[in-house]
Amino acid sequence: MTDAVAVLFQQGQEAFERGNYQQSVALLGQAAALAEGNAVQSGEISLWLVTAYSAAGDQGAAVSLCRQLQRHPDPHTRQESRRLLAILEAPQLKRRPEWYSEIPDLSHLGDRSYTSPNRRSSKRPSAPTPKPQEPPPPATPLPNAFIWIALTGLGVATLLVAWL
Repeated sequence: MTDAVAVLFQQGQEAFERGNYQQSVALLGQAAALAEGNAVQSGEISLWLVTAYSAAGDQGAAVSLCRQLQRHPDPHTRQESRRLLAILEAPQLKRRPEWYSEIPDLSHLGDRSYTSPNRRSSKRPSAPTPKPQEPPPPATPLPNAFIWIALTGLGVATLLVAWL
C-alpha cells in the first residue's frame, strides 16, 4: 500500500468508526481511486466504501458498487461483495413500535440549566439534618424453626407408616 493510500484508508476507517459516514465515503473514495492498480488493496478499500455508502444512507451507490465488485479480480473481494449484496438487497423487516425506546429531545436545555446533584446551591440555606432515631427494640427470638420442621416431618412420616 502506498503511503497516501494507506493514510486515506486509515482516515476513512476512523471516520467510519466515529460515525462520520459522509467523511468516510469521501476519504475511502479517494483511497479507492488511488489504489486501482492493486487488486487486493482496491478490493478491501471498495468493500469498506460499500459499507460506508450503506451507513450514509446511499443504498443505490452501495448496491451499484457491490455489483461492480462481483467482477473484481480478487476472489475474496468477489465473495465478500456477494455476501454484502445479499444483505443490501434483503427485504427490510417490519419493526414494531414497542421495540423502540423513545429518547427525549434535550437540545432545548441550555448548558447552564444542568446542575450537578452533588453540587449545592449557595442561595439556599441547608436544612438541619435530623438526629438519628433510636433503633426499635430487638424482636423476641422465635423458637428454632428447624425443630418445628423436623417435628412436622416426623409426624407426617409417622402418619404415613400408620396408614400403610
